[in-house]
Amino acid sequence: MRLELAHVVVIGGGFVGQLIQWAMPSVRLLDWRKTAPANHLETRMVGPQYLWEPIPGVESYSFEVETLVDSAPPTPESVLAYKRKIGKEHDGGDWGLQFQHLTTGWHSQLPTPRVEYNQHVKAVDLSGHRLRMADGRIIEYDVLLNTVPLDAFLKLCLISPPIYTPWKQDRIYLRTETLDGSYAGMRLNYLSDPTSRFYRQTLTADKMFFETLEPGPDVKPLPLGKIHPHPQSEDVLRALKVFDTFCFGRFATWRPDELAHQTWQNILEWKGTL
Repeated sequence: MRLELAHVVVIGGGFVGQLIQWAMPSVRLLDWRKTAPANHLETRMVGPQYLWEPIPGVESYSFEVETLVDSAPPTPESVLAYKRKIGKEHDGGDWGLQFQHLTTGWHSQLPTPRVEYNQHVKAVDLSGHRLRMADGRIIEYDVLLNTVPLDAFLKLCLISPPIYTPWKQDRIYLRTETLDGSYAGMRLNYLSDPTSRFYRQTLTADKMFFETLEPGPDVKPLPLGKIHPHPQSEDVLRALKVFDTFCFGRFATWRPDELAHQTWQNILEWKGTL
């Protein structure tokens, strides 16, 4: 058994992990994938993903985001019809914020990250501050930061809080079409028609993305889906903090409405407590 020592370890080398590393360059980013993607931006640049605010200190550019429901400016009635279609009419959240007709989006070019690939965490010993790796190594840490989905992370923990309600996540399937020409901004069109298998169309650059909750031969599954609120998620997050374990990102915190700029603010707030 080989023992390694680390101050701050991050599980997950995707976009949120890269945000953490930008805020704290000394952290170790561990990723289970065997090799790096061809472009590290592939970790988040799928469909309607953008920032509401730029990340300070990196190259950024803005563009117009037009949000529609059924090809028209959103109304309370059309938004409710859309939420009913996807089964989230009772999930709460700030619908007015999500469905603003015209907003400004941002893309921020993070530097190439320093991710350690083929680092498969098999178990997390919260009380002992140790990670057990698939190759038999032990990594001792002072602080653990998690960016993978909260339900998956808890399965890694040797001892975790009892969960009484199942974690609910709907699988998302994506169809991509390449178009002639290029659209300068981004147009999101939410579809409330219950007879349509797709619930959102996104036009950006030279691509049109179609999202659905139904599998089919013309769509591909995304690694992460639509999460639903969980009654114990915030209690779990508080319990993990007792063991110097902190979660960042929509899926790691299990907060369906958390946006990327809010994740960045949470990272900075946590950094300020060190």
